[in-house]
Amino acid sequence: MLRLGNAFLTLTSSRDKMLLMAYDYSDLIDLDKESPVREVTRRPVKRRRKKRRSGGAGLAVALFLPIIVLLVTVCFLLYQRLPDPKKELVGTWMTAEDVTVSTALCAQKWLSEAAFGSTVDVPAHFQESPIELLTRLELTEKNEYRLSFDENSYQKAKENASRALSDALIELIGIRIKAVDPESPEADPEQIRTRFAEALTKTPEEYLSEFGPELFDPLDDYRTKDKSGSFTADPDSACIRFDGSVSCDFVVNGDLLFLAGGGFGRQTLFSRVSSALKSGKSEAKGILQKNLLSPVLIAHAQNFRITENLPAEISSASERVNIKAVHSEYLNNRYLSLRDLAAALAGTGKEFALTINGSRIEIDTAGTYTPVGGENEPFALAGDEGYSTGDLKANEMKVDGRTVRYYTFIGKNTEGKPDCYINLMDFCLIMDLNADVDQGVLKLDTGTPLRINMSSLRESGFYDEMRSALCGDATTGEIFEENSGALPVPIASTTKLMTYAVVMDAVTAGEIRMDDTVVISAKAAALSRGQDRVIPMTEGQETTMQELMEAMLIASSNESALALAEHTAGSEEAFVERMMNKAAELGLSESTVFHNSNGLPVFDDDISTAKMQNHMSAEDMFRLVSWLLSVYPQITDITSMTTASLPTLQMDIRNTNALLYNVPGVTGLKTGTTNMAGACVVVTCKAKSESGNHDLVSIVFGAEDNTVRFTSAEVLLRYASQCLSTGSHADEPAFQEFPTAAEDIVRRVLSFSIHSSSDSGT
Repeated sequence: MLRLGNAFLTLTSSRDKMLLMAYDYSDLIDLDKESPVREVTRRPVKRRRKKRRSGGAGLAVALFLPIIVLLVTVCFLLYQRLPDPKKELVGTWMTAEDVTVSTALCAQKWLSEAAFGSTVDVPAHFQESPIELLTRLELTEKNEYRLSFDENSYQKAKENASRALSDALIELIGIRIKAVDPESPEADPEQIRTRFAEALTKTPEEYLSEFGPELFDPLDDYRTKDKSGSFTADPDSACIRFDGSVSCDFVVNGDLLFLAGGGFGRQTLFSRVSSALKSGKSEAKGILQKNLLSPVLIAHAQNFRITENLPAEISSASERVNIKAVHSEYLNNRYLSLRDLAAALAGTGKEFALTINGSRIEIDTAGTYTPVGGENEPFALAGDEGYSTGDLKANEMKVDGRTVRYYTFIGKNTEGKPDCYINLMDFCLIMDLNADVDQGVLKLDTGTPLRINMSSLRESGFYDEMRSALCGDATTGEIFEENSGALPVPIASTTKLMTYAVVMDAVTAGEIRMDDTVVISAKAAALSRGQDRVIPMTEGQETTMQELMEAMLIASSNESALALAEHTAGSEEAFVERMMNKAAELGLSESTVFHNSNGLPVFDDDISTAKMQNHMSAEDMFRLVSWLLSVYPQITDITSMTTASLPTLQMDIRNTNALLYNVPGVTGLKTGTTNMAGACVVVTCKAKSESGNHDLVSIVFGAEDNTVRFTSAEVLLRYASQCLSTGSHADEPAFQEFPTAAEDIVRRVLSFSIHSSSDSGT
């Protein structure tokens, strides 16, 4: 007997067969006792039942298999009958971008300068009418596309913005009138609108729409979407890829089309509309993706510069050449290939040799250019945003061995050779030649020296990127050109010119000496550790008057200006009083206001703080500079230095005025920058004429950035030199017909209102 698990097997032999018998373990009570032996008959029965079940499963599979095959076939046939996305994409897609918030903030920034601490909730006026800009994408059966900016939507949006801003402007004027006369009936909005129209001959909405601020800073960016080319569609994922000027993927999902990258910097959502859009009807028509399981993927592309193949005409050549150009951030903000320009001007009176080694550029106006390959060859794809350059910065340049500072891009040409892209006006100033872009064609006149036409520049928006400007002759007091010259604006660190004047008056009076030792106060030391620090200082540190003067005028050290003020008058408060007295003594206008010695913002201590800054007009600054050059001409001994070493302050400093490098004869004077003031500069330059020596002055207040500040100041300086050499200047209006600064508008309306009230006896 053999035990297996819970059962025992007994082998019984017989004559002609062996019987296999099994005993159930539960039947064995006692192995020593006899137990009935039962022949196992259940397992064969179970095996028969199992076979019957297996037969039923096979039948089920046999029945359902054809159904499954049929379903798969139907799905496959349906799949094959789905529309080809490439064909279904044909039509018009449109996206709307809400720019209400950005427009309101732009309006608030423009209006805040005229508020003087008044509370005007500009965004609240924009909430009633959302401001949207539309972009249209049209796809044709020929696999061609056109991506365009919708001008009608822009005009409508601008009307809404002008309406909202006019309400805010009227509210502000009412607040200002109430501040002058709380009982004045002029504060009524309708009365203010009437006075506005009388003062400016236009309604507020008309004025703002035609002459007011540019409420859509990114407008040019939107207009760069006006592109065309060909596309291909992937039928499996319903992604369409655009070649030519758009390098990105569109992905279709239902009736929506997603776009990302391609230089737009954000994900854009397009919705399908019918061709009956003009009639006011819209119809959604979706695209069913063939690959039902594929996810909607958004491709992200890097933001590159827009390229252009610019045809150029050289006055001394008969055929046009191609000049490669890149547009920086905004359309028509062109920077041209120096290699293309060098090759195009070869053999003319304005030819030059060019060497580009990394970020180092050298121009030799007496040399001849040696081509390296790729000159004047066009970009393969005009408008392609896949072209990359370095950042816009003052790369090291030398012109005829002289170091200059112009803002340029470093990139490569079509042959992969290093190239430099330079602003057209800067190039004309360097090479002393005339140029113009007329209907997309660059025209270079190599036969005559550069001549500044201020009337043409004004019409082309030369002054749009600054608050005010002026150029003149400090020796004679003659002003050659000005724009909003009487408008008081924040002046930032150009304040330090008045600080120098007051300190020198104290030296002249014998109150202090230039060889005095100055002890740094706790207040000056704290300023040197703050956000606007320039030179580190410690309380109790000793330095000299001369070093502080150089640090203030060359490196624009705010802590040095404060230390000089405290040493001169005992406290900055007392020094500021002297600054105001000096302004009155010089006959500067009452709008000239000083709060400190360095030009940094000052916050009042009211429950609702207001950021105050020193204000002065370009005309007042011209008077101050003329007086300084006459009474304390030694100021240029400091301001003409490009570098200086300060032993007691343990620092070497560099002058912040780029025109010291770019223009021979420049002697100073001062730069300045704050968020509200923008980029400011006051430039002086020695010049000669038949009447003798002269000091020319160029002033730019409130420029957008360093590039605008220095280029504009050099243009004005060139114009002043031009006027001096010819003995006259064009009889052009000094001011624009209408003001563009918010404060100028408010002053115009207030002045008109006050005079009208006086005339009427009220």
